[in-house]
Amino acid sequence: MALFFLFLVAINWDFRAINRNDINIKARIASVVTKKYIKRCSIVCLFLIILIPFAGQAQVLKEFSTVDSLQVGDTFDFSIILDKNQEYDDISFPDSSHFGSAFEIRSRKQFKLSEYKDSVYYELQFFGTADTLIPKLPVQLVQQQDTTLLYTRPIPVGFSSILATNDESLRPLKPIFEFARAWWPYLLGFLIIAIAAYYAYQYYLQWKEQQQQEKERPTFTPTPFQNPLKEYRKSIQKLENTPLDTQEDYKNFYSNLGDAIRQYYESLYNLPALESTSGELLNMLRNGSIDQDLIDDTRAVLQEADMVKFAKFNPTPKQAKRALQKAYNFLDRAQQIDGPRIDHLRRKHQAKMEAQREELHKEYENGEKVNA
Repeated sequence: MALFFLFLVAINWDFRAINRNDINIKARIASVVTKKYIKRCSIVCLFLIILIPFAGQAQVLKEFSTVDSLQVGDTFDFSIILDKNQEYDDISFPDSSHFGSAFEIRSRKQFKLSEYKDSVYYELQFFGTADTLIPKLPVQLVQQQDTTLLYTRPIPVGFSSILATNDESLRPLKPIFEFARAWWPYLLGFLIIAIAAYYAYQYYLQWKEQQQQEKERPTFTPTPFQNPLKEYRKSIQKLENTPLDTQEDYKNFYSNLGDAIRQYYESLYNLPALESTSGELLNMLRNGSIDQDLIDDTRAVLQEADMVKFAKFNPTPKQAKRALQKAYNFLDRAQQIDGPRIDHLRRKHQAKMEAQREELHKEYENGEKVNA
């Protein structure tokens, strides 16, 4: 492009000179122009020939290798030296993806030898099976938005076989040698299985004996604690739906109502209330320091019950309902007064049941010892 530009400049200069002279002397001028043009072109070409080598040497790559032939697995050194005429923002040297499958990078070190010289050192390992080349390797120079890409020269690498000259071909495979089978692993395995089976059988016998003992061992079923208040509540609640159509119905109603109170005293205070008359029971309650409100509710219910049973008193449904309400008043007062006594009886009952359980187990164990 520079040469063509200079040519145009020369032509333009000559023709301007021609326009100034007389047209009749064109042949003479053309001869002069031709000589001048050839002279100027020669000077321009010489100038370009001198400048091209210097322009090409702005960045120079040099590569060095320490070997010319390799065997499989050999390692060798390879270096790249970059001579440059300016500083760059970034310089990227080749990585493992550029060397190909025949070479593997074992180590890589980069050095800055001077302000205008960089180098990188590789330790490579050869895995080829034939003559090959270290390919052209790119070096990328980045300066702001401009990128310059340089390439190294490919280096031939010869392959040197580790086989002798006469043994280049593979030899036929030899038959597999049959070794005598060892018998001791079988014996050891048999002993391990036998010992495991023995201990498993012993464990089974112990488990079976334990199961048999558990089946033969008597089971103790404790008697549940009967709460006198809960039993009394159940008894009077049954009377709420009792039909009262005849005199016999009233007699049974009052009789069951009186028996519910008597059973409460007999269960909680251990008094012979069911076998005693109403007067005898009231005397026992007064002598036993029973709560006076409980005694009054007891007297009211028992006296009305005695009138129906023995004096042929004919109560009305309203009177029977009032008698049942008195029984509920007795329940409310008993819950307040007799709560601690009932808790004491519950603990006493539990201790009694536990003692019976231990006694039963002790008798069983003594019997087992005698049988043994």
